[in-house]
Amino acid sequence: MRRWLLVLLLSALAAPACDWEHYAMMNSIPAEGDSSLNPRVRVYLGLDGLSYDAVTRARERGAFDGWNLSRLIPMFPATSDASWTRIFHSARFAGYEFGHYDPVKDKVYNKALGGMLVHLVPPLEEVSFMVPDYAQTPAYYKAFDYHASSYLDALWSYDRPVYGYYRGLDNVFEALAGRSQVQQTFTAYVLETDVVGHIRSEEDVADVLVSLSERIEKFKRDHPERTFVFTLFGDHGIDGIAKPEDKVVDFRDQLHSAGVTTVDSLEDADKVDGPAAIAILHTRVTYVAIHARPRWISEVARRASTCAAADLVFARGEAPGPDFPEGLEWVSVWREGNRLASFGYEAATDSYFLPSDADWAALELPVTFAQDARYGVFSDEALFSLSVDRTYPDFFFRARTAFEPISVEFPSDIVVSYRYPFMSVGYQAPISSLNGVGTAGSHGAMERLGSTAALLSEERELPPVVRSDTLLGFFPALVEHIQERGVELIPGAQGAELDYDALPPPAP
Repeated sequence: MRRWLLVLLLSALAAPACDWEHYAMMNSIPAEGDSSLNPRVRVYLGLDGLSYDAVTRARERGAFDGWNLSRLIPMFPATSDASWTRIFHSARFAGYEFGHYDPVKDKVYNKALGGMLVHLVPPLEEVSFMVPDYAQTPAYYKAFDYHASSYLDALWSYDRPVYGYYRGLDNVFEALAGRSQVQQTFTAYVLETDVVGHIRSEEDVADVLVSLSERIEKFKRDHPERTFVFTLFGDHGIDGIAKPEDKVVDFRDQLHSAGVTTVDSLEDADKVDGPAAIAILHTRVTYVAIHARPRWISEVARRASTCAAADLVFARGEAPGPDFPEGLEWVSVWREGNRLASFGYEAATDSYFLPSDADWAALELPVTFAQDARYGVFSDEALFSLSVDRTYPDFFFRARTAFEPISVEFPSDIVVSYRYPFMSVGYQAPISSLNGVGTAGSHGAMERLGSTAALLSEERELPPVVRSDTLLGFFPALVEHIQERGVELIPGAQGAELDYDALPPPAP
């Protein structure tokens, strides 16, 4: 505790030199400019937790009339920091969230109360330098001209989410009015949509989206000297969690009941007689990341799949037999103690090898095979089209890339996708009343509830569904702008770039 008080003190001391401070943000906005410059300004708003269902509700009430709308399918697990990193192709984040396991140092970082503080009080490079174990600021923040007005915005937003949302919009549009005088592209990040989704209802999220639509139209009327063209996009959806509180669980307890010992390092795991693993409890999400020695991965995944909270358990896998080509990357899928399916991936051809004896129907995936075929070979485009409208959207690509170091430097060996309406209890606060905060909605699981974000744009037409990895390809001005802001684009996952025009029609 003393160490974290030091972190907060250092944060307070360093804050005046940080762009998060309100005065720094306001002092960077031009007071006046030449109205003949930048006659057309493209505005890109990243709204955390922008749910497709909430957007649909808002549009039924007249919001975003005439805008182009797509479902935006995020990475799996559908969690914010890693997902934003992947969308912007920025430098890798350490783990799926601030709490993560570092296999190089064999250590879990930002756990328990420390993880909660890092989640609510964003990291500073100054503090990271002085306290090496403290999380570093994610690189994707650089993609935004505006992402907060004060250092403790996230903390205040969880206290009063709707007030925080409107306060944030005030600052976004103030910044836009000034920056548009000197630049043709503007980017902003709005955290509070996610907070409203976690704490309030989907109808409340629809309410704040209706107000955003009205605010955009008012802003355009108030600034006729320029044409403003808006695009909105999210990092994941939000699934409504039907309390009771007994569905908010500590998955480590369920693993213990299933015969898996949970530890904080693999060195400790080696001392255990039987299966042992590191389970990372993140914030209030609907997945759990697990790390294990290779010899225990399948057994830990099998036992984890017997837990009440588990819907599907994904794991790094092995070929189900000798009939498959060598060199494939395999993923196995478990439910209720059974391996339902596994599939292999060949990077050279961007192809998937699917065994015909897997229980694809249990996953609601209508895969068909040639008669007597041991397996089928499918393109990424074909499997995207087959799965994107199903219970688990973009199943194969998302499951495979969950285990690749794309936006995440240290991906896990196993990912547990929760069964609705279970939720991870996350970090625990010493004040028990705080542990019920944020249980009205969540995200992270493979299931479509929290895995369907939205993409809205006045700038261009869009396909019905977009893989979030490809978002930058639709907006060259956004790419140019974030590069000007110092974001170095890192190549994405193989198979990410889909030819949407060439895709077969959606599955019936």
